[in-house]
Amino acid sequence: MTADKGPDEEGAAWLAAIVRSSDDAMIGETLDGIVTVWNPAAERIFGYRAAEMIGQSIMRIIPEERRAEEAGILDRIRRGEIIDHLETVRVAKGGRRIDIVLTSAPIKDAEGRIIGASTVARDMTERTRSKAAVRRSEAQADAIFEAASEAILIVDGNGAITSVNRKTEEMFGHSREALLGQPLEMLLPERVRARHVGHRASYFQEPHVRPMGRGLDLVARRSDGTEFPVEISLSHVETEDGMRALAFVTDITQRLIMERAARQSERLSALGRLSAGIAHEVNNPIGIISSRIEIMLLDAEAQPLPGTVTDDLKVLHRHAQRVAHIAHGLLSFARESSAARGPVDLNEVVEETLLLMEKELDKSGIAVRRVLAPNLEPIHGDESALQQVVMNLLTNARDALGSGGEISLETSLVPGRPGMARLTVHDTGPGISPEVLSRIFDPFYTTKSEGTGLGLSISYGIVRDHKGTIDVESLPGQGATFVLTFPIEAEDMRT
Repeated sequence: MTADKGPDEEGAAWLAAIVRSSDDAMIGETLDGIVTVWNPAAERIFGYRAAEMIGQSIMRIIPEERRAEEAGILDRIRRGEIIDHLETVRVAKGGRRIDIVLTSAPIKDAEGRIIGASTVARDMTERTRSKAAVRRSEAQADAIFEAASEAILIVDGNGAITSVNRKTEEMFGHSREALLGQPLEMLLPERVRARHVGHRASYFQEPHVRPMGRGLDLVARRSDGTEFPVEISLSHVETEDGMRALAFVTDITQRLIMERAARQSERLSALGRLSAGIAHEVNNPIGIISSRIEIMLLDAEAQPLPGTVTDDLKVLHRHAQRVAHIAHGLLSFARESSAARGPVDLNEVVEETLLLMEKELDKSGIAVRRVLAPNLEPIHGDESALQQVVMNLLTNARDALGSGGEISLETSLVPGRPGMARLTVHDTGPGISPEVLSRIFDPFYTTKSEGTGLGLSISYGIVRDHKGTIDVESLPGQGATFVLTFPIEAEDMRT
C-alpha cells in the first residue's frame, strides 16, 4: 500500500508538470550561471537536450555581444530584483540567433537566501519577423502612396481629411499640414460645396468602389482660387477608427487640351477639303463678275450711266472683291503644306512682319515692345506662312486695342522642354470672354462685323503644319496672350 503524498510533494509534482508542459522555455541556473533546470520547451527552442545543458554554463546560449547583459541580469538577481519582459537575443544549437523575451526572478532556499535564478523565455523570432514584414509592407505602401501620379486623399465619415500624399500638395497648392483635419469641401469651388456635402454623406451610407468623371464636369479649386477640371475615383477601407473613403484625383487639364486639339484638327482637315472645293468653284465666276463690272465702270467714265447705276456697280464690285477675298482665305485655310521649307529665324519673322505693320500700329497710338532672344536657334518651316500667322495675331491685337495700348512680342526657348522655341504675342486690350475663347479657332467664327472668321483658323492650321502648338490665355479686362511653340530644326537638316 502506497502512502499518500504530503502537500509539499504534491505541490512539487504540480510544478514539475507545469514546467514540462509549458510552451515557453523554463530555465533554472545558479548565481554563477550554471544550468540546473532545462524543460522540453527549452530543448525545442534552443536545440540542446537537457543532458547537454544541465551542469553547463548558460553562456553557451548567450551571444558574445550579450554576455555582459547576462552578467548584469545575474547581478540584479543577487540583489533580489525581478527582470520583467526583457527583449534580447540568444543563440540556438548550430548558431541560429533567436529573438526572445524573458522574465527572470530570484530562487530562494528555505531560509530565504537567494541561491539561483528562474527564467521564462518566449521565442519571439516569428513575431519579430512578422512585425518586420508589416513594417516593410507599410514602408512599401507609404512609398507607393507618396510616388503616385494622382492626388490621393483619405477622408473620414465627417468629411475631414485624415491623410494626403505629395501629389495632393502639388496639385492643390496647400501644404499637408494645412489640409489635415480640414473638410474635403475646401478643395471645391464654393458654388458646389453645399451640394457635395450631401453626395459625400450618401457615399458613406452606401460605400462602394466607383470611378467618377467620365461624362461629368467635375471641377476642383487650388489654393490661389483657380479652378481646374478633374476626374475622381472613389474607394473605401475599414480601419480601427471607422470607415475611410479614398479619393484618387487626376488633373485632366492637359488631356482636355489635347482632346480639344485633336477634335479641332479633325474638323479643320474636313473643312479644309470642303473649303478648297468651294474656293475653286467660286474663284472663276467671281473673277468673271469682277472683270465685267470693272469694264462697265470704265465705260461709264466715257459714257455716263443713268441714275445711280454707277454707284450700284461700285457696290457690286466692292462685294465681289470681298467674295474673292473670302475665296482666297478658303484656299489659304485648305493649304496642306508649303513647298518652300527651310531654316526660319523667328526673330526675323517678327521683325519683317513689324516692318509691314509698325507704321499702321503707330498711327493707332499702339506701342510695340520686342523682347527677342539672342542667338535663337532656327525652326524648320515656311517663312512667308509664319509671317502670315504673326500678321494675323498683330491685326487681331490692333483691332482689340482700337486706339492706344501696347503689343509685346517675345521669343525664347521653352523652359523644361529642350529643343522647343516659343513666340508670345500679348496685348493690353479688353481680353476675351470665356464663351468666345472656347471657339476662337473655329473656322468662320468671328465677332467682327467685317471679319471672315478664318484668320485664326488659318493660323492654327499653319502652326499645326509646322508641328507646333498655339494656345491662348485671356481674362476679361486683362488682355490676351497667344503662345506659339515650334520644334527647333535638327542639326542634320541645316546642312
